[in-house]
Formats: sequence, C-alpha cells, structure tokens
Amino acid sequence: MRWNLRWVAANAEIWRPADLLQACRAAGYSPSLSKVASWWNGTPSSVRLDELDMICTALNCKVADLLEAEPPSS
Repeated sequence: MRWNLRWVAANAEIWRPADLLQACRAAGYSPSLSKVASWWNGTPSSVRLDELDMICTALNCKVADLLEAEPPSS
C-alpha cells in the first residue's frame, strides 16, 4: 500500500508536520505532534479508521487519495 500523505498535504499547502497538526486541530482532532510526525515521516504499519477520517477532514480529501494499492513486492 502506498501512503500518499505528503503529496495530499502539499496539494492542501501543508508542508510540515506542525502544519498538519494545526489542520487536524482545526478539524476538531488533537493528535500528538509525535503521532502526526510518524504519519509524515513514513508509511505507517496501521492507521485507525477514525484517524483516517480526521486526516481526510483536515486535508479535504478522500481515503483513496491517501492510500493507493500496489502490487506486493517479491
């Protein structure tokens, strides 16, 4: 699965984890900066559905914008 958070964030004029945190708070969700930084710095092994919903609200996107299926590597 490809995690496209940084690309989606860039389309929303968000360039740093602190900016994403601010957008999340504006959407009514208050994750820790370390949680947001973990999303920002790589593909998370898991993301809760409520977190996906909040990220999508903060970035005005759809889950399909954030996650893209990839063929498994051999």
